[in-house]
Amino acid sequence: MLFGKYVNSIDVKGRCIIPAKFRHELGDSCMLMKGLDRCLYLYTKEEWLKYVDAYVENKSDENETAHDLKLFFYGNSAECDIDRQGRINLPQDYVAYADIQKEMVNVGFGSRIEIWSKETYDSKMSSDEMNPRKLLGRIHTNANQP
Repeated sequence: MLFGKYVNSIDVKGRCIIPAKFRHELGDSCMLMKGLDRCLYLYTKEEWLKYVDAYVENKSDENETAHDLKLFFYGNSAECDIDRQGRINLPQDYVAYADIQKEMVNVGFGSRIEIWSKETYDSKMSSDEMNPRKLLGRIHTNANQP
């Protein structure tokens, strides 16, 4: 189970350090994917397969939405090796997608790590919509709806 938040930076070659607590869970390689909220997802290969399986693998390619989602998931995923210094290389288009300038936030998110630009993460977390009491209230309200 991945949890916690770590702030680090990306170097000029596109490399970033994976926090040591997360590296233990990932092993020597991982799957990098463009996330749904303009962030990046890091999974073990096994967890990435579960994620993709749950959302797209058993959907018909004849369904345009399923096809487009498969296109996004598979076309925006890459296997990454973790080097001896605990770094991965983020491709430039992934860095641009997540709008990472220099600083980034790595957030343990259960079965994955989310990598956010620090500016985007800070903005999201300071939003009134991220008030934990309001979020719990919305979940409770949605759980009671059919």
